[in-house]
Amino acid sequence: MARLGFVQVPTGMNSILRGSTRRVEGRMRQRLVCRTGVEWPSRGGIAGSGIRYCPPAGLNSGSPIDLPRGSIMKRRLLVFVAAMQALPCHGEVHGPICQWYQDPCTTMAVHWIESGEEVPNAWETSAGPFAASSGSMVALRKAIELPAEISGKASLVLEGDNVDFVEVYLDGEEVERSAAGGGRVELPISRDAAGARVLLAILLKAPATGPRKEVAGPRVSIRDRGQVKLLCDRRTVWNHCRKFPLGLLWSQMPPLAELLSTNESFLLTYRNLEENEWRAAVPMNRPFGPTGHRVHSVDLKDLAPDSRYGFRILRGGRLVGSWFFETAPETFREGMNFVTGGDMFHTREMLDGMNRRAGTEDPLFALLGGDLAYANGVDGDRWLEWIDSWNECAISPDGSLIPMIPVIGNHEVKGASYRPLSAPPRTAAPFFYSLFLGMEEGSRFTVDFGDYLAVTALDSGHTENVAAQVPWLRKVLQERSAFHFKFACYHRPAWGTGVKGDAVEIQRAWCPLFEENGVDAVFENDHHTYKRTYPLTAGKRDDAGGVIYLGDGAWGTRTRNIGAGIKRTRPFLAHAESSNHLIKVVLRKDRIRYEAITASGLRIDVAERSPRQ
Repeated sequence: MARLGFVQVPTGMNSILRGSTRRVEGRMRQRLVCRTGVEWPSRGGIAGSGIRYCPPAGLNSGSPIDLPRGSIMKRRLLVFVAAMQALPCHGEVHGPICQWYQDPCTTMAVHWIESGEEVPNAWETSAGPFAASSGSMVALRKAIELPAEISGKASLVLEGDNVDFVEVYLDGEEVERSAAGGGRVELPISRDAAGARVLLAILLKAPATGPRKEVAGPRVSIRDRGQVKLLCDRRTVWNHCRKFPLGLLWSQMPPLAELLSTNESFLLTYRNLEENEWRAAVPMNRPFGPTGHRVHSVDLKDLAPDSRYGFRILRGGRLVGSWFFETAPETFREGMNFVTGGDMFHTREMLDGMNRRAGTEDPLFALLGGDLAYANGVDGDRWLEWIDSWNECAISPDGSLIPMIPVIGNHEVKGASYRPLSAPPRTAAPFFYSLFLGMEEGSRFTVDFGDYLAVTALDSGHTENVAAQVPWLRKVLQERSAFHFKFACYHRPAWGTGVKGDAVEIQRAWCPLFEENGVDAVFENDHHTYKRTYPLTAGKRDDAGGVIYLGDGAWGTRTRNIGAGIKRTRPFLAHAESSNHLIKVVLRKDRIRYEAITASGLRIDVAERSPRQ
């Protein structure tokens, strides 16, 4: 599963603070396990553990390497994962993810988001006194240079007048925390740190009383063998911020005037694994909705069909990570498959579990039917979680990222809107439209796999009226009449399980076009249940010539209860139950197999049907 190259990195503050140990916890541990297969202990830190790493095929050669017990406590640790490489000049990277919106045989869009928590106008650069927040807090940071000669008994001393040092960080690692605070902090410094340039970050609390909440600049000095070397005084210039909450990486950011990277700082290199030549692509970047984050995208073209590619993202010449993807075959391949589903993210645990199932099934792509991050057009951070989960969990058995074809849902839109007759504008879904490419004319589009498979995505009344899409839908379906396999996907069901109302506007406007133009199946979502209809024509069972509707959106959401006797009140339903699932679609020349699968791999429904012609 490992997809990242190896780098040599310092063990953090072990080389600066005497007696300090570096901890790998929480989200970082999760990422290391997902991306490398390296198992870090769940308790007691990482000291004293034996670690074994196997380089992935096609990326690095060589035999498995054992890191001996205790080696992590050495001054330097050889870590085979770029995620551990310190990148102190930029926000965190989320992703990448791969998207298909053009020819999947020869193109691939790659997206990642750079966390913009560190926006330039949030931080200022000046000498003190520093204005504090409404909660009397202020954050300071500054690069300091330690003396060229230090004995084994040196200390770094921080002193402030009428302030509390709440938290102190060196190079992003917390070295002091005090609930009660205190106006003086003394930290032992290792002799090995002589001459080092380190980032000092401090969280201060101003006096609770007084007409103005201000903090004077702290004094910072080195005390060694009775001598004092002053590094900072009250007149020293600091990078300071009183806007809270701070970004997650605030203590690792350098005190620079410009804190957001430009697109030139990123580079994507890629190669066909059957070739030796690496190619480079400079990403374009754009704001990620109304946040300080930025989307970086590379639209790769002229790729070889049915080929595996490796790619690397670099920032400022330093490796962010390495991944793989595969292009689609230009001609039909017996047994190829894809997965589909929607309503993905109520909890991270549910999302991760079904994303892992998607990767395990080894699909060519994932058709994601809306309600992706449940951000409702306002919560950009949920999108970052959603992207991280897909990047870390939706991985094929050979380590490739699974390309996605995304479809819009009501929870992409402010107000979670379903308005088939008066849909809001695209600005109501700022994250969806700023993240994905190919949406210049809205979220209705087609993706053609050679001349054998066509996937049509529609907007079921979230940013475009249902009826307004009819001329376009008629045209694209007629143009693809010769395709052997034809599928459509949208969010709100025309033929649901009764937990919410059916989209009668879709029944009237789109379903006749599906019937007339040989669409094999339509994937619906939104209702948080599972259903499969009989083949339908005009809402009636038609085993010979009807269209199957499958869904209804329970990838990673809490399900809704289906009423007893549902098949009596809805005789068009062949199968219905309240279960989380994805649908795996297996294509054979004379048969299409539909499998509803839980996160644990249980097949809760299986059906086969011949392609409609």
